[in-house]
Amino acid sequence: MVSLKKGFFLFISLCVLLNNAYPFFYQDDQNPDSLLKKAKSSKDQLTGIKLAKQAWQNANNTNNKITLIKSLNFISASYWDLRKYDSAKVYASNALIAAGKYHVDSLSGDSWLNLGMADYKMGALKQSVDEYKKAADIYKKTHKLSALATAFLNIGICERKLSQYSTAVDYFIRSSDIFENLKDEESLSYTYNSTALCFGELNNYPKALSYNRKALIIRQKLNDKRLVGLSLNNIGFAFNRYNQPDSAIYYLSKSLAILRHEKDSSSMVFTLQNLGSSWKMKGDLEKAEGYILRSQRIATNYDMTEELARGNADLAEVYTQQKKYKQALAAINNTINTAQQLKLPELLLEAYTIKFHLYEHSGDYKNALLYDNKRSDLKDSLFTVAKQKTIDELEIKYQTSQQEKDISALHLQNNLQKKIVRQQKLSITVLIISAVLLLLLFVIAYNSFRIKNKANLRIQTLMRDMHHRVKNNLQILSGLFAMQIENLSDEKTKDALRENESRLTSMNLIHNKLYLDNTTTKIEMNEYLTKLLTHLKDSFGGHKHNGINLRIEVINIMLEADKAVAIGLIANELATNAFKYAFTDKGGEIHLGLALIEKSKLLLTLGDNGMGLKPENKDKAPSFGLKLVNLMARQLNSTLVVKNNPGVFYQMEINI
Repeated sequence: MVSLKKGFFLFISLCVLLNNAYPFFYQDDQNPDSLLKKAKSSKDQLTGIKLAKQAWQNANNTNNKITLIKSLNFISASYWDLRKYDSAKVYASNALIAAGKYHVDSLSGDSWLNLGMADYKMGALKQSVDEYKKAADIYKKTHKLSALATAFLNIGICERKLSQYSTAVDYFIRSSDIFENLKDEESLSYTYNSTALCFGELNNYPKALSYNRKALIIRQKLNDKRLVGLSLNNIGFAFNRYNQPDSAIYYLSKSLAILRHEKDSSSMVFTLQNLGSSWKMKGDLEKAEGYILRSQRIATNYDMTEELARGNADLAEVYTQQKKYKQALAAINNTINTAQQLKLPELLLEAYTIKFHLYEHSGDYKNALLYDNKRSDLKDSLFTVAKQKTIDELEIKYQTSQQEKDISALHLQNNLQKKIVRQQKLSITVLIISAVLLLLLFVIAYNSFRIKNKANLRIQTLMRDMHHRVKNNLQILSGLFAMQIENLSDEKTKDALRENESRLTSMNLIHNKLYLDNTTTKIEMNEYLTKLLTHLKDSFGGHKHNGINLRIEVINIMLEADKAVAIGLIANELATNAFKYAFTDKGGEIHLGLALIEKSKLLLTLGDNGMGLKPENKDKAPSFGLKLVNLMARQLNSTLVVKNNPGVFYQMEINI
């Protein structure tokens, strides 16, 4: 009996000891910082939220202010990922209250950002903008540049949804500047996508495609399949709006093939809607309806209100063409109600247009006139000259670096001219300085335009004057070379001057075109290259060269001036070599070709049927002309391929 009592008391003592020791053994597991760390590393979001809530409670009990606020912000962001936006707002608000109570302003930026993201998804766009701006103010003070750029990007997205393109573009520029400096390419790709949407909504689809392709190149380099799929969808959407359904279906089908393997199928909603719209454009209403209904089912599962409204707009157009007017009216009324509720003027304009066509199609001309007036009034309020001017500012910013490269190339060319024609040194130097100053004035004028947004007419005048003066300066230089050639007796010096005169001509033809037509920055390549080679043949003259036949096969394609200048200089150098060295007195043929071998790739070829490269010349150091060709090839991200016998044949693939 005594032994039994001793055993009982020993058991009770052991239990008390273990109970008192438990907090020491599990103290680390109950530490709020450790719990929050586990929450962030958890692969299951619900488990992460549970651990974060426990961290929040423990931090509150231990007066750990920093971890308490961080836990609330983490819970808010997790609920946002789960599309529980009401819960996300509640926890973000609690985090904000705690940050104010404990005077931890440095953490309130994330709270404002989470509030803005939740309100954006709930349709409160103006309130979302205010919250993003408060987050940006905090990030500025705490020097959190990446978060600041994200806040700017989100503000721009909201302003674009509100059709405030001027403000949206300004924030996209500020965001992209930071992401570029931080070398955050993934985030920069989102900025390019948002910029493309601005261009698309202003019906400038070539520019929209350009920026979507910039985003695609970045995402392919990052090897992120989901982001690549989204970029392919954006390109397909731009082609759809550009009324090119076959190209749209090509890119959208590639996007769907990638996105269908993602766990989160919500990304497929946009691609399916765009496929439906593209097939509708081609007249296959059955396929169109199938894709749209499939997108509606997914959007319903994910409670995607705005996307459901856009799908209903597409369905209304399909039903109208199928003469199912009752179903079409119900679908478009749902779109109008959602667009008004979420304050989406672009979607509302589209819905008014669809309803106008619906009534017109069904013969209800009274209601058709009513909605025609509604869409006209709304369109006038959305699209103004000021918005287009602001979009132009964005294009100017991204072209500045290319303009600086052009100036550097011109400076290099002028230095060469000074060495060859020493007698004209002073005159040429003055002209070079004048040209550079004019180009600098041009850049300064455009930067001033971006800041003040009031000098559009003055800048256009400066552009025209700049092209005029540069054209005149190049013509003066060309005339000086011609005069010098006449006064020289040494043939080698004459040939050197002729080569430089032809290089000037290749640039002068560009500036002459830009001066005559200041409405475009593109050059028609067939006309340009034909004039260039004809001038080159005339400049060499002589009986030998009269027997040389030019065969020019260039497609009708418009290229930006920077690419046109580079291709012109390459063609000039290679053709000059052919004129000088390829033929005997019997003459021969020079062939120049420019063909489109892929959707975005050109093949430049130049060849002759002359005597070819001599063996002793193959190992010689490249001449200045070939160095210039290789420099231009690198600028075009390409490589020159040379083949010999019979004649000499050059080819180069160029991305456009």
